[in-house]
Amino acid sequence: MSLPSRPRAVVTGAGSGLGRALCEALAARQARVLVSDMDPATAAETARRVTALGGEARVHPCDVTDAASVEALARAADEAFGGVDLLVNNAGVGAAGAIGEMPLAEWRRVMDVNLWGVIHGCHAFVPRMRKQGSGHVLNIASLAGLVFAPHLGAYNTTKAAVVALSETLYAELHPLGLGVTVACPSFFRTNIAAAARYSDPAMKGMGAKLVDGAKWGPEWVAARLLTAVDQGAPHVLPMADARWFWRLRRWLPGLTLRGIIEVEKRYRKRAARQP
Repeated sequence: MSLPSRPRAVVTGAGSGLGRALCEALAARQARVLVSDMDPATAAETARRVTALGGEARVHPCDVTDAASVEALARAADEAFGGVDLLVNNAGVGAAGAIGEMPLAEWRRVMDVNLWGVIHGCHAFVPRMRKQGSGHVLNIASLAGLVFAPHLGAYNTTKAAVVALSETLYAELHPLGLGVTVACPSFFRTNIAAAARYSDPAMKGMGAKLVDGAKWGPEWVAARLLTAVDQGAPHVLPMADARWFWRLRRWLPGLTLRGIIEVEKRYRKRAARQP
């Protein structure tokens, strides 16, 4: 199930962070990449990097919250490459706030991008993959889709739903020889914390510290996600801490919840002591 040589790929949210890193990693394979982002300028910069690294790039702005926009992206891939070997549903946003305090409008924004964006991508591209008899879907979820920290209700909900959607799609497509992988990384260095919206000011400092201080960058994560795609793995948790948290939650769910509550209390106390 490994990707073919010079794979044809579509990456959403490709203007920065993990999306850009995945495009660059694909460029090392001389891939033909349709670079998609809401921001045409950042998408163009990613495309320039893909070309410089030996790949072929086209830019197609897309709003993943709009089904018609995603369908237009799929048609653009058909016209540019004659099909797609890899779809990466990467576009996502962050938000933090207690349930009942985060505005419902913010819940809808997070659901529209993080969940409906993935649904739209699968709805538009999977029938084409079925028809061509090949292809792989890489959905970017998070450890937050497996282990649920407080004050991240909207984010956790969308990422858990992406895991459920991906496992369902894997069961549907695997018998047909098509692949699905859901990625559940823990913290790594991107701009998601800086760009997130916070109903709880304390969460902003905590999020920035965890993301900015992470050991891993998006390039490291991207390489491991593509390896998992090549292996046909249904799940990829690239960090050891993510794998251990997931095991602990499955084996000792009650203890895991108590531990999460205690860790969150400690982070809040540290944040309160800082000027």
